[in-house]
This record gives sequence, structure tokens and C-alpha cells, in this order.
Amino acid sequence: MRHGLIPALAGMLILITGCNRPATPATLPVSPLLGKPAPSLDGAFVWLNGDAVSLDKWRGKVVLIHFFDYSCLNSIHTFPYLLEWERRYESLGLQVVGIHSPEFNFALTPDNVQMGVNRAGLKHPIAVDSDLKITGAYHNRYWPRLLVLDGDGIVRLDVTGEGQYVKIEKTIQGLLRELNPQVQLPAMMPPAHDFDQTNAVCYVVTPELYLGRARNDFGNPEAASTNTIITFHLPAERYIGVVYARGDWSIHDDYMRHAVDKDDLTDCLMLKYQAVECNVVMKPESVYWMQVFVEIDGAPVPKDYAGKDIRYDDDGRSFVKMNMARLYNLTRRQPYRSYEVRLSARGQGLSVYGFSFGTSIIPKDDLQLRSAKD
Repeated sequence: MRHGLIPALAGMLILITGCNRPATPATLPVSPLLGKPAPSLDGAFVWLNGDAVSLDKWRGKVVLIHFFDYSCLNSIHTFPYLLEWERRYESLGLQVVGIHSPEFNFALTPDNVQMGVNRAGLKHPIAVDSDLKITGAYHNRYWPRLLVLDGDGIVRLDVTGEGQYVKIEKTIQGLLRELNPQVQLPAMMPPAHDFDQTNAVCYVVTPELYLGRARNDFGNPEAASTNTIITFHLPAERYIGVVYARGDWSIHDDYMRHAVDKDDLTDCLMLKYQAVECNVVMKPESVYWMQVFVEIDGAPVPKDYAGKDIRYDDDGRSFVKMNMARLYNLTRRQPYRSYEVRLSARGQGLSVYGFSFGTSIIPKDDLQLRSAKD
């Protein structure tokens, strides 16, 4: 995800995407930190899950530092690995620490970060780096990014983006053996997702999309230079990978907000995408929670590929109970093709920040069919 929140640092953080995503010299600079003492963790706005920590406190331990944003899909993909590595190796000398650098304005608030961290089940110390001081000290521009430090605090591995999980775990095991040659270690963790498999070939999906003026993946002809309410009209022709609005909305720097209360669900956002999974980042405004109704291709989300956050009312309509600022999973395990998603709400408490999309490994029979067509 590209950072677009703090004007002085706009564009600082970006997202590494792709299937089985190793960092390559062609796309990423060589880490200037490898073989050097890790920079200090001083400068956090606040620490979660305990008091402020220092790397000096962890001399004699292997330390895994991960930079993340709790609403970022690619960061979320790393959580199963972090949790399992912590479970496996904490008693053997591993210490995990998170650095949360915000993507959207709601992630500046420690309470929101704490709710996201709790929901993910992360128990290790986490720095809320709202001022990006630690992020700057590590010259970090990416979500996710993982660094492994040896017992002397020297950076021994620096991985940008998703992937390379076997390499990370092997490095952790090797450094634990340096601390204790007699240590008994388990076999490598299996992939948490099919697209993490070695040499996986995956579907190409619609790129991440952002609402608001700063990045503006928005297709209506109506424009807004202020936060005033505009009545949008859906164009007859809509393109894939572009968000369209109907009804009364206000456009802000990094989100769109539904601006009026309605008796019906005519006001909406619509988006054509190509993927096997669809997610949206939303936040309730001035309400404790609200229903956001979701349709795929003009109908309720089919239960066979309903996302984790989809529910159904007594009339069979599919909706999300939006009760905090976070990423909501709308669909998963969809057959790979193009779809059109529609979001609608009666109330004016809906703010939408962006959409992200998931891939999966291409089955062998599908891959063979595609090769034959080529």
C-alpha cells in the first residue's frame, strides 16, 4: 500500500505485491542495514502490549522486527507466520516486535491500532509509529517488511514484501543454533496460503484501489475540490478497476463519505474487478455500528464464496456489520473472473477508503488450458 496520509511523507510507504513475492535486485535496493547494528526503536508515539522496549534489552535473543499496517491486506497475510513463529520459538530465544506505521488517518489513533492488533491476536510489543520516526530511522518504504537480528543486535536478514517465509524461518533457526547449538528445532512451517508455495503461479488480479483526492481511483465525471456534498450519477459505461458513486457523497483526502440519510439503498459505490477475493477498508462515522449492504453482480453475495465478514438478514440480503475502522472481507474463493461489487448504506456514517483483492494459485488443469490457448 502506498502511503498517502502525511503530506511531508506522501508516497513513502508502498506495497509489494505478486504471487510468491521475493524481493529482487531489479525492483528493490540492497538493504543498507545488513551486517550493521539495527537502529534504535526510540520515537514511538506509544507502545501497545506492554511498556516501551529497547533492543539493548534483548541482547542474547534473536529479534524479528516487522513493519506493518493493521488494515493492509499484505500485512495481514504475514500474521499467521508471525503468530506461529512466536509460538514455536519464543521459549527458545526469539523475540518478535511490531512497528505500526499508518496508512490512513484513522490508524494514527492508538485505540484503533489496539483494536486491530487484538483482532489479529498479536501479543508481542508493538510501537505505534504515528510520526514515522522509527520508520524513518529504518529507511522503510514498504508494507510488510521483516528484519531478523542476531543475539548482538546485528541485522542478518532484511525482507521486503510478502514471501520468502522459508528463508526467514531458516534464518531464525540458524541464529537460534548460534545461541544454543544443542537446541531442538521443528521442521519448517508449511505455507499459510496456497500462493505462498515455492514457484507458485497465480492469477493476476485488479490492483489495489484508493478513494479520496490524494490517489483518486475514481471514475465519475463530477469532481470535488472541497469536502462539500456532491450528487453523483453512475455513467452508463463503467470500466474495470475504477470506483463509481451514485447519490450524495463527500470526497476527502483519503476516503469518501456517504453524506445523507436515506430511506432506501439507492446511494452506492460500484466497482468492477477481477480476482478471487474482494476486500474493502471502511470506517463508521459518528455511529457505533451500521449495516453496509453488499451485492455481487446485482445479487446477494453467494454463500459459496461469502467473505468472512458477510452476514445475511431475514430477507436474504448480504451485508457487513461495520463496527470499527478496518479491512472487511467481502468475498473469498470466488471462481477467477470479472465481477461487479456494490456497496450501499442508508445512513451517513459510511466512510470508504479503498479496495484490495486476493489471488490464488492457478490449478494445473487451468494452467494447462491457458498454455494451450496461448
